[in-house]
Amino acid sequence: MEMIRLGPVQRIARLLILALGLAYTIVPILWIVSVAIRPPGTIVFPLSIIPTSFSLENFRDVLFSGGTGARSGIGVGPYVNAAVYGISSGILTAIVSAMGGYALARYDVRAGRVLLLVMLGLNFLPSAARLVPLFLLFVHTGLFNTRVGVILAYVAGAVPIGIWLMAGTIRQIPVRLEQAARVDGAGPFTIARRIILPLAMPGVLVVATLAFVDGWNAFSLPLILTQSPDAQPYTVALQKYATGDFGIVWTGLAAGSVLGVLPVLVAFALMHRRLLSSGGLTGAVQG
Repeated sequence: MEMIRLGPVQRIARLLILALGLAYTIVPILWIVSVAIRPPGTIVFPLSIIPTSFSLENFRDVLFSGGTGARSGIGVGPYVNAAVYGISSGILTAIVSAMGGYALARYDVRAGRVLLLVMLGLNFLPSAARLVPLFLLFVHTGLFNTRVGVILAYVAGAVPIGIWLMAGTIRQIPVRLEQAARVDGAGPFTIARRIILPLAMPGVLVVATLAFVDGWNAFSLPLILTQSPDAQPYTVALQKYATGDFGIVWTGLAAGSVLGVLPVLVAFALMHRRLLSSGGLTGAVQG
């Protein structure tokens, strides 16, 4: 494929657009990190983006300080809850989406296209539209204020787009690979484990990652569906720094937010190669 050569003006314009987009994305993160690493009690507005002194006390206070003062922490528990919600939601969403996507992609399901459009449309519903029905349902089923209920709420919200993505991924896998395996005597579980799952793994990882990030960062669902601090994730627990008797504790709020961002960045750093993989279909079918 012939590459299009850009002129000097076009290259400069491209660099400026990329620089503006990068600054728009990175500068807010730098501000949060800058506030998080300042010593407690040194926040005076207007702030410079480069702090004059550095300290890790805010992170220690968020995770390990008790009490009720301005520097009291939320503890490790809310982050553990967020990890449980995110990981559980990612695994369950990937399993359900893979099975549902395979059914819609491989079987002649009546109104299959309509179902896919419905799945896609459900993803555009705001999470607030689900809060009241979920609240009433969980109260009547005993799932209110439980970790299981929060996980199921996450999965219910992530499965529609997950099925839609997995159906598209599985349709890219040649059906002749499955037919050849059946001729060789392979059963459904063998075909799923040795053919479908390895080739569809990039799509599975994308669905699982999206569900994990949603479960890790969600705020409105656990705020409404949980009341006990033992079941609340860090997104809800960090409210104490914004609504407490001491005003907005900027250093604690920033440090808690930075701690919440790190696991997501680590997850993407570890999985980015698999997420960008094409699935290994090249040369799978010949003739």
